[in-house]
Amino acid sequence: MVRTTEPNRVSSGVEMLDKMLGGGIPEERSVLVTGGPGTGKSTLGMGFLQEGLENGDECLFVSTEQTVEELRDSFGSFDFELDHDSLSVASVHAKPGRTLESDEDELVLRALGDEAGFVEGFDAPFTSEYITEYLREFAPCDRVVLDSASGLRAVSENAEIFRRTTLDLIRLFTDEMEATSLFTIEDVYSDGDTNPLRFTTHGVVRLWGEEIADDPHRFLRITKMRGVDHDRRRVEVEFGDKGVTLSPKRRSQPPALKQHEHVSVGVGGLDKLCGGGIIRGGTVLLKHDGYANLASILGSFVSTAVEGGYTLVLLPTTHLTPARVGSVLEGTDTSVDELLRDDRLFALDMTGSWSGFAESDNVRGATDDVGDVVSFFRNADGGGEAGTFAIAKTGTAVHRLGPGGARELQHFQETETGEEDVVVNVHNPSVTDSRISGFFVDTAEQVLETRVLDDGLQYLTLRKSPCGFVGSTSLVEFREDPPYFRVQDPPKERQNPMSVD
Repeated sequence: MVRTTEPNRVSSGVEMLDKMLGGGIPEERSVLVTGGPGTGKSTLGMGFLQEGLENGDECLFVSTEQTVEELRDSFGSFDFELDHDSLSVASVHAKPGRTLESDEDELVLRALGDEAGFVEGFDAPFTSEYITEYLREFAPCDRVVLDSASGLRAVSENAEIFRRTTLDLIRLFTDEMEATSLFTIEDVYSDGDTNPLRFTTHGVVRLWGEEIADDPHRFLRITKMRGVDHDRRRVEVEFGDKGVTLSPKRRSQPPALKQHEHVSVGVGGLDKLCGGGIIRGGTVLLKHDGYANLASILGSFVSTAVEGGYTLVLLPTTHLTPARVGSVLEGTDTSVDELLRDDRLFALDMTGSWSGFAESDNVRGATDDVGDVVSFFRNADGGGEAGTFAIAKTGTAVHRLGPGGARELQHFQETETGEEDVVVNVHNPSVTDSRISGFFVDTAEQVLETRVLDDGLQYLTLRKSPCGFVGSTSLVEFREDPPYFRVQDPPKERQNPMSVD
């Protein structure tokens, strides 16, 4: 049957995972959960079934590696109802034995029950046909967990037979039973083991562990979910009485603690990434790798300043020459000359690119005296209706003023920036000492980082911010029409628990 509408969602049993998936797992679809030993695969699966039990679903847990008693021991610390009337547990193992079809020893299907009588044991060939036929007896089901698909590898050493076996089970659960299913598998197995399920399941959730500062941590990431604009960032896995929980729910401070307003730069994806725009009343650091195209991004800042009635103050980068600023102003009712005349544009020309405007009182030549630079910025309070919009190149400041002078200038920006002012520092960490680079990051209220990969694709990441999609990375696409670039939208707010309300 061809699906013509978006499927309903089924809760995973983990609130934050549901939010990352935009409401839950697509109903009547299969999801693969991969991970090494002890990462939480089985616990996540049982939590998924427990959520179903609490909502009146018929549930089936299929174990290929543990007996029922072993499952009881494994889940003993959690509030899982293993004796619930709506939960069936099938323990399916491959054991040496004999079948009616052969007198020779071979692997047989052994279904073991506990003393309570979950299932009865019998011998049959350990083949896809017999496994499927046995599990069909547990229909109807709304939710199924198969833990783990690694145990089915005993069906055959042939990768194609293993693929068909897993595909038969996916069809059994999703098509015949019309159930939503989770398959777990050890990711320590070769690609030949995991790839069939990665390709045939609707989604893939990865669990893994790593050390942070010598302390063990577990993580989860949704690596695939067909048709779902899901949050792809990793989150931490923790365990509680209810099973798996995920953190953090937010990656930026709550709205109640916000101390800054936003300035929209007129680029939808960039504004959304930052939670409304770049901040006002604090400093913004735009980091780049020296390869990224900054002209369009800085041009949008200049356009925002002019159209917003700000006084534009420049410690120019090579991307903000008079010609570039003039091209940004094309199509507006003003020009570089008019902005200078109206005291709405000031430039501290450390590179000589503004020498053609040296006669203007608003264009100052190069200086090595930080006091002169501070005085310039302090006095550049011109005729704009709004506050000051400053754009400064940190590398130039460090080169001309030295690290100490650059720190003093940054301290001035911190203390003198008013609530209506915007300060953007443009920084390439590869041309300055790591300590001064760390200083710029530390003192900035908001940090954006743009870089170009080896294949030429440019990306923008929100590294630090009082709000917005901190940690999200979006593609930067350049266009022929103003503002000449587009930033890919971050995950939709309803699908991202870390966004600002």
